[in-house]
Amino acid sequence: MLDIKLVRESPEVVKESLRKRGLTEKLGQVDLLLKLDAEWRLLQAETDQLRKRRNEVTAAIAEARKKKQDATALMKEAEAVPEKIKSLEARIDAEREKIDNILLNLPNIIHDSVPFGKDEDDNVELRKWGTIPKFDFKALDHIDLGLKHGLIDVEKAGRVAGARFYYLREDLVRLNHALIQYGLDFVKKKGFELYQPPYFLRRDIIAGAVPLTDFEDMIYKIEGEDLYLIPTAEHALLALHNDDIIDQPKLPLRYAGFSPCFRKEAGAHGRDTKGIFRVHQFEKVEMFLFSTPQDSWKLHEELLRNVEEFFQSLKIPHRIVNVCTGDLGTVAAKKYDLEAWLPGQGKYREMASCSNCTSYQAVRSRVRYREKPSLPTKYAHTLNSTLVATERAIVAIMENNQTPDGAIELPHVLQSYMNGQREIPQHR
Repeated sequence: MLDIKLVRESPEVVKESLRKRGLTEKLGQVDLLLKLDAEWRLLQAETDQLRKRRNEVTAAIAEARKKKQDATALMKEAEAVPEKIKSLEARIDAEREKIDNILLNLPNIIHDSVPFGKDEDDNVELRKWGTIPKFDFKALDHIDLGLKHGLIDVEKAGRVAGARFYYLREDLVRLNHALIQYGLDFVKKKGFELYQPPYFLRRDIIAGAVPLTDFEDMIYKIEGEDLYLIPTAEHALLALHNDDIIDQPKLPLRYAGFSPCFRKEAGAHGRDTKGIFRVHQFEKVEMFLFSTPQDSWKLHEELLRNVEEFFQSLKIPHRIVNVCTGDLGTVAAKKYDLEAWLPGQGKYREMASCSNCTSYQAVRSRVRYREKPSLPTKYAHTLNSTLVATERAIVAIMENNQTPDGAIELPHVLQSYMNGQREIPQHR
């Protein structure tokens, strides 16, 4: 959520960001917000004056009684003031609700370095790493490889759970856990505190991370309870400091969460509806930072370097893209995607997203920091990045590391996590 002070002081910055996002229909909301905010402040000032007057009248009544003077008029005024305050407070609450409803649905301010564009086709490639493999045999995609090796069973999963679910079998189960453990060891060495968060969160907690108008169609609701299955550990890590005031010397705070993730993934995506690339449940190691505003942009680059280093250690060819305005989403001010080369599709596909959300989530979740006890609080900045979504990483490993004899070579860094195993042999 945008800080109302930002909108008051720089409405044209907010409007220009909306124009870049192609959300010109929301420009009028900024003007309405400023009008409502001005009215709210006048009502607040009027209420404060009445409270001050109530105290003055109370003191005057006491003084009149002390001097044995007639206090009838003062007592009538004293009786009337509380009702006036109550009426004004009701109007203040109504105005505040209107203001918050607009603020909750305005997107974050886009950073100047975000490229303009309509969708993912307009994302700007920044760099590539690795060599795209050239096979002298018919390369298979992960679906056919999984069927060939008996490692993925989507048919039986479909019978028990429906589309976009899967059984992993044998060596893929072990590979999945190898990626998780390697990911946790990797971020621990980078100075991150490890967390395994709750897998259910209340509605207000998720609303502190994202606008539910954008996200509600993606998340699973637990019927009869105020609980949702988590779509990412990010939201639970943010909630660690809901309503907190953090001492500035403690920043940045580096947290890493491992969790399953649950998403509806509605809509058709062609071949993505099969296999394990785009599914309703997957595992992920997520990095999350709380930062001061002055440090957040260099920390954004630090997060990106971590993701690049991780995928380089897996020897997966990939590229980094600067995500354009039309593909950015509501919460991020800037986002990078790491996309791995998938031979089965003949193109790069997203493996990880790395976002600087500036103060947007902190305002929603009331996460502040204080430089000194005598100084006022400020909103923190929050940043998040996937380190590895393991099912997608498995897809990249399977497709890039297939061999002519039907085996799948395992990245060297994962072999120790699989008892020295070097490859997944052809299914016998």
